[in-house]
Amino acid sequence: MAMSRSRIRTAWAALLTAVLLVAGPGVAPAMGDDPPPLAWTNVDGYPKTIDGVTVTWQTASSTTSPFGGELLRDPLPVLRVELVNGSTSTRHFGLGMDFVTEGIVDHLWTPEAWGDFADVLGSIQSTFWLTLDPGESLSVDGGDASTWFNPLPSWSGHTMRIFELTEPPSETAASTVTPFDTHVVPGRFVGANLENADLDHVSEIIGKRATVDGGAGSPDLFPGVATSATASGLTPGEELELWIAPDLDYFYFVLLGGGLPVSATYVGSGTVATDGTLVAPLALPAALPYGDYQLVVGDPAERYWPAGSYGDFLVTAPPNAESDNTDPGVDTAVIPLGTTEARVSFPASATGGTTTATVSGTGPATDGFQLAGDPPLYFHLSTTATFTGTATVCFAYDTANLPGDPPRLYHFDTALNRWQDITSTRSPGLVCGTTSNFSPFALGLPDAFDFAGFFDPVSMSGPNVAKAGQAIPVSFSLGGDQGLQVVTSARFVIEGTVANPPGEELDAATAGRSGLGYDARTDRYTYVWKTDKAWAKKTGQFVLTLSDGTTHAFDVSFKK
Repeated sequence: MAMSRSRIRTAWAALLTAVLLVAGPGVAPAMGDDPPPLAWTNVDGYPKTIDGVTVTWQTASSTTSPFGGELLRDPLPVLRVELVNGSTSTRHFGLGMDFVTEGIVDHLWTPEAWGDFADVLGSIQSTFWLTLDPGESLSVDGGDASTWFNPLPSWSGHTMRIFELTEPPSETAASTVTPFDTHVVPGRFVGANLENADLDHVSEIIGKRATVDGGAGSPDLFPGVATSATASGLTPGEELELWIAPDLDYFYFVLLGGGLPVSATYVGSGTVATDGTLVAPLALPAALPYGDYQLVVGDPAERYWPAGSYGDFLVTAPPNAESDNTDPGVDTAVIPLGTTEARVSFPASATGGTTTATVSGTGPATDGFQLAGDPPLYFHLSTTATFTGTATVCFAYDTANLPGDPPRLYHFDTALNRWQDITSTRSPGLVCGTTSNFSPFALGLPDAFDFAGFFDPVSMSGPNVAKAGQAIPVSFSLGGDQGLQVVTSARFVIEGTVANPPGEELDAATAGRSGLGYDARTDRYTYVWKTDKAWAKKTGQFVLTLSDGTTHAFDVSFKK
């Protein structure tokens, strides 16, 4: 049976010691009740004899957690070391580890190694050194330090070093310390912070805080919901996975070696940005049981977990789910959602089914737009109906809540892990779009794009002269890939005359099926404008209107 979190917390001092290598007197990590026997193998290069003392580092794989016996998804590497004094003199040894900073190994038997935790740990520091008389061994004669020989987690990326001391540690005796043997665990390193001995917030000792986004307030999390997780202070460029598990505590999870329990569930992944921040999409399984969960972020293959949540989040029933049924074929589900109404129109290929909508302040982090309304809300849609092609999703809203320019409709595509502007029509009080799959939707106002001007062959400073009837590639950049729905309209406004001072406004159609394209290599959009031969000797402006509401233009004259 797994040890309860309350019992673990009462053994705090011993467990913090176990983070480094040992569990402390009386609280040595156990492989659970009646654990299966471990098959130990020597680390390459061991045993070795150094000045009459034989050192042996050994590894094994365990299918249960080293403290509490919970079953794991994958075997967890565990570690132990044996020292045998084959010399004719009494020897003294101490243990060190790079707990805080990678590669900087602290003497764990000294108060200086523990920072603000020195007073908390007290006499436990004595477990990090031992005396061996001739013929004695660590496993049999090591006293409190014999915990070094217990099966302990093999902490990814950490360096463990045995030192020889000329004298037993004391406040009066000056002991010379010499590195004796070093073992480095493969993998990536996660450091600790020992500057604040706050036992009420133990998770803050390890790694970085990760949070589950909750929109304007606490997250409304329910099975099937899609949202985001965020963290900062991470290594840029790292690809990290997101896992959740019930009753998981980030600190103790890392302490026990980072082995995922069988109850853990994969919920997403993301890449750390250049500024060290991670904003990763997170999707809870539709069949996830209700209860308390915590999140860990990292690489399970290396047991590398640089971030995790510092507290529980609760998964409950959808807070306000409303549904409507549709018949096979063309039909519309109409779902009232307070002052907003969701309308989902299915094509002729659709089967009958139930369509459900849940309104929540929880959803994936927006990208390229801001949520409209106060409070800002997400609309989570799901349906039991199946169909080919696309369905039309509309939201009718109260213009008193959303005055001014109508918002646009955004859909978070869970297959692409990104938001897409799917707006097809919009008018005050109603916005619609088309989609082939359901997940979070949102009404939003686009951010202003970083428009960098038009590129060659268009000139922003000199005259633009083109042959009437030719196709003109109109290239521009918006500071990254903003999707292919960024162009609201393209017009050719012919210079005015006495009879028509404002000028004649014509649609600027694209050539053939070229439409709007984006080249990620150059970070450029290209709109291939098909001009008309009838525009010969005409002068005017090409006017491009973007989905952020801005317009951009250049002058052009046509010759025959």
